[in-house]
Amino acid sequence: PPRPRSYLGPNYGESGYVHVTQADMPLRVAMGTPRSSPKYGSREEARNAAVEGMRRWERAIRPHVSWFELEIVTENPEAAVQVEWKRRTVGGAQGRAGVTCERFGGEWRVGGRMEIAIRESPTSQPLTIDQIRLLVAHEFGHVLGLGHCLDCDSAMNYAWHTQDRILVTPTDIVTFRELLAKPNACRSP
Repeated sequence: PPRPRSYLGPNYGESGYVHVTQADMPLRVAMGTPRSSPKYGSREEARNAAVEGMRRWERAIRPHVSWFELEIVTENPEAAVQVEWKRRTVGGAQGRAGVTCERFGGEWRVGGRMEIAIRESPTSQPLTIDQIRLLVAHEFGHVLGLGHCLDCDSAMNYAWHTQDRILVTPTDIVTFRELLAKPNACRSP
């Protein structure tokens, strides 16, 4: 079969790339429990589905990048990745996320921010557990520095019609590995 093609694009300015390195591991993710429940589930089940969405990336990446490791905690303001459950996100999307490059303790470090809303609006139906898992897997791809891939079956294709497909695909892994091969703009800002 043909090799999956990459969908990598700059994620830092017009031509720069930011990505995690072995020095950033384990990548600590701080995520509490949402304030509202998903459809047909509890708040704790929503958090567990979100964790599973991120862990799918970890399981897919580790065979190719052995040092990649997540540590998911409930609360830690010093964690490199901060997940916030919101009532609504800006722009009507149920999730927003991105990779960050910040100074912390005198050093530059890679991390990310993620916002997740159980409901699109106060009058809409809440997401299901499966939809939360899919949404978080997609948004966590942005935290890792990946953009959208609308013409491939990928975690980074955000169209709802793809929700029954595998979340993290070989195309995602090829793209993530290509990102790791780029000079890290965060280490020399």
